[in-house]
Amino acid sequence: MSDGKKPGQGLDCSVCKDEGPSQNCNSNLKLTEAQPTIVTFSCSQPGDIFTVEINQEIASCSIIAGQPGLTWFLEFTRTFTWDLKVQSGKVFQLDFPSLGMRQIKPSESCPDKHTYSITTYQRTGPAKIGTFCRNGTISRIQVLYRGRVTLEVPKGTDPSPSHFKVSIGPAATALVEVDVKLPRGPFSADFFTPNYAYGWYNEEKIKWNFAVKPMHNFTVHFQQYTTPECLKKAVTCDYTLGDKPLLTKTPADTQPTNEQGDFSLTLANCEAKKEANVPGLSLNFIVKVFRNGTPYLCTVDLRNEEGLSLQIENKNPESYCEMSLNSVMQKKIVVPAGTKADLSFLDCPVQDLQLTATKVIDFPSMSACDTRTSLSIPALDPSLPVPLHQFTWLLHVRDQGTVDLMSPKGNLHQSLPDKQCNERVSMLISETEGSNIGQFCSTAESTIQKIQIKGNVSITVIPKNIKDLSQVKGPFLGVCISPEITENVIYTVSPLISGPTYTATPNWPDGMNPSLSASWIVYVPQDYKAELWFSNVNKPKCDTGHTEIIVGPLDSQGQTQSWREDQSFPGPLIQHQSFYLNMSNCEPKSDHFAVLSKIRITEGFPIFCQKNSFK
Repeated sequence: MSDGKKPGQGLDCSVCKDEGPSQNCNSNLKLTEAQPTIVTFSCSQPGDIFTVEINQEIASCSIIAGQPGLTWFLEFTRTFTWDLKVQSGKVFQLDFPSLGMRQIKPSESCPDKHTYSITTYQRTGPAKIGTFCRNGTISRIQVLYRGRVTLEVPKGTDPSPSHFKVSIGPAATALVEVDVKLPRGPFSADFFTPNYAYGWYNEEKIKWNFAVKPMHNFTVHFQQYTTPECLKKAVTCDYTLGDKPLLTKTPADTQPTNEQGDFSLTLANCEAKKEANVPGLSLNFIVKVFRNGTPYLCTVDLRNEEGLSLQIENKNPESYCEMSLNSVMQKKIVVPAGTKADLSFLDCPVQDLQLTATKVIDFPSMSACDTRTSLSIPALDPSLPVPLHQFTWLLHVRDQGTVDLMSPKGNLHQSLPDKQCNERVSMLISETEGSNIGQFCSTAESTIQKIQIKGNVSITVIPKNIKDLSQVKGPFLGVCISPEITENVIYTVSPLISGPTYTATPNWPDGMNPSLSASWIVYVPQDYKAELWFSNVNKPKCDTGHTEIIVGPLDSQGQTQSWREDQSFPGPLIQHQSFYLNMSNCEPKSDHFAVLSKIRITEGFPIFCQKNSFK
């Protein structure tokens, strides 16, 4: 490691080694011993005057190289150098991490302020192979015989850990050989010859090996080329494209265009005249990759279906699917409501795509449920290349409104662990600004006549063993708007006589939202009684308020019973007439509030009879 002054600076500042009588001060300092050393400076801001170079020599071995002393001398501009040497005729090989490297012009700097450069030392003199940044397409660089890797980090910048593998490569075929892994297109990358902008005069070769993704074409374009004054031979460009014969071109020719597959470019320089004002070879070329094939085209017009929007996603990140919206490539296509869009799909298997649709319905005014709106999936454009996977209605009501939901045929059933929805479709009902209410369907033994939800509601149709939801005939639900309710949710339930009926708190089993309340209006048939069990209860530890369960008759003439989370729940509760069940949550400190209830209807005794009068 060494400290040295910047040119022309710091005439009144020195760097000192050790203390006391043995102290030695100078304009620069070099440390080579592997031992603790005291270093001081004779000025208050040495970082403005001195630079620090940290050097490591690597010879004829395989090693993972990285920046030693990452936290040393942060107030100085630092240069990390690795001097590399192998036996004559061999190359040293630099393998970069998965992020790779990107070549830039010598005049440019890297966004992360970590600028790398690679220099080779040959008998003809040093040549700067290039300047590089992290995060690029270059995965490996092989350099003949001897060279240096340099990393410059400005003062005040904490170096990010960066490593590359150094090893001995095979026998040399070129001065430099660069391996490039081109990503999916469209993409382009710049590459430069050694000593770019200053000139390369030696009769040597540099080789680039390009790996191109399947289903992609590539084009090579010489962006800037300076012709050397050749004394012997001429500059040539040799292309190897798969099994095709060697293709030789001159820099003035048109380079390969719209080709497929991996390829190599070997640039052979001539022996150039090296004098003042005589340019050497200088080349900046660009490699562009892009998809091949013919896309599937379709047009979607949503202008006649109010509030309907579409979204198409590619669910397979490994596929080569390319989707475009109005000629702009998209990772996810979104067609907004009320618009017309041209869509393009290239190499997109149907099984990898997922189409979801959303329809917003604004209810303009509150009523007493005089008018019912049926929720059906509108017809989609048949030219869409992907089936409908999911459909959502967003029901918007004005302030102080309640959304009433009813099954168009019979009642609704809430999907619970012991009795899940196994129909072709089910519906996930949620508060748009809160939690899920639950998953519901219509079955022969459904018991929920109506669900009332205060505020805006989201309803998502979930298919089961159906490839295309648009083929399912509706309506799925009937909707009307009624005055605002006190609770967040009210269920109207008509229990089964043939077996138990289960009810669950909203968002079962994950728990109700804080401070949310829900009620069940339970109708008990005449001459029957209801047994109410709290079969599965999860109690929170409340931070503010209490959870509460209240049970009482609908006619308000009977006894009302209530319990909090710090009390034990009885069971069963016998109800001889229709009743209500109300549950409200606290602000939990820990855990959550969730209750699964069971209602069993049995024959009851008239309240005016004595039990012993029956035989």
